[in-house]
Order: sequence, then C-alpha cells, then structure tokens
Amino acid sequence: MFQPVDPYDLQYNQTYKIVANQEYKGKFKGDFYFRDNNEMYLEFDHAYNLTWNAACEPLFFLSTRTFYQFVSQKARIQWDMERRAVNQIVRRIVGDDCFEW
Repeated sequence: MFQPVDPYDLQYNQTYKIVANQEYKGKFKGDFYFRDNNEMYLEFDHAYNLTWNAACEPLFFLSTRTFYQFVSQKARIQWDMERRAVNQIVRRIVGDDCFEW
C-alpha cells in the first residue's frame, strides 16, 4: 500500500515511488535549486522507470511531482489472524458461535 508524502518530508536514502509523466522508483539523495528559475529539484539515485522496466540513474524531479512511500500492512494482517484464532478458541470454550473479543 502506498501513502502520499510531501516533498519536504522526504527522508535521505529512503525509496519512494515518483509519479511524473511516468512512474519511477528511486532512493532520495537530496534537493537543490536552479538559480535561473529558483525551482526546487529533488535528486533520486538508483531510479527505476516502472513503465519501461529500465534503470536510469540518477534522476531529478520537480518538487511539484507526486511522491509515495510504501507502507507495509504486515502488522495489521498478523493482528487480524491472531484475533481470529483467539475468537475461535474462546467461541469453543464459551459455546457461543457469535462471541467477538
């Protein structure tokens, strides 16, 4: 699952999904400004074009692009499985098929 991230909250050396004219994945390396137009660009190393399946490193993106961070669902899935198991055990002990903990 991906969650949007503000460009100012990007963390050094973390991997992000970047949506520009195509989708990319890369490690954030830092930002810099061009003197001519005073726009902020973000540098990503080991960038990978997800549309073409081609590596192209490093890449620079405007800060107006959309950035996403991967959020693992593993902890929630583990909790759901454990909760279901406990409910089944307690239902057998209590004898109530509708019991929910």
